[in-house]
Amino acid sequence: MSFLRLDDFTVPGYGLHVSLGLKFKDEDASGESSSTSTASKGTKGKRLECKIHIRFKDEADLRKLTRIAEGKSGGDLKVYTVTNRTANAASMRQARFTGDFKADEQEDKRCWLVSFALLEHVSVPERVEVREAKKDIQTPQNEGQAVTPPKTEEEQKLSPFEQWLKAQNDKVGDFEEGEAQA
Repeated sequence: MSFLRLDDFTVPGYGLHVSLGLKFKDEDASGESSSTSTASKGTKGKRLECKIHIRFKDEADLRKLTRIAEGKSGGDLKVYTVTNRTANAASMRQARFTGDFKADEQEDKRCWLVSFALLEHVSVPERVEVREAKKDIQTPQNEGQAVTPPKTEEEQKLSPFEQWLKAQNDKVGDFEEGEAQA
């Protein structure tokens, strides 16, 4: 029998179904090639998808669960301590409501099928990133050799034949593709 507690509130109803999601964000790093390489963009917080049935005659339970979902703390949605076997097995300790909170009537079962999602607050990868010290960015150091600019044409020593070719080239001028086709 599965149960879900948010702080000291036990989620009411029966037939609780919980599923856990963990998203690894990455980006294609193959460029124009057919490579399968990807660049990791980090691990996002875990998401706990919950579905539970609440009988029509227990309308007050749905009302309480709705108030818990709408709970605010400091202007933002309230963060709850989560107690659930699946969530705790994945080291998900705190979460807040996210996405849609839905209560669909199930006339044949005389109940509501309530579905909602909880998003992890301060995930384990996030805590690890905060603990890691920022790595020093090292700039490449010059070995101390002077960089000389390339020699200009006047500085290059040309043979008599090369000097004649250069003079002919200077007389003709620049050759552009558009002039050649005209």
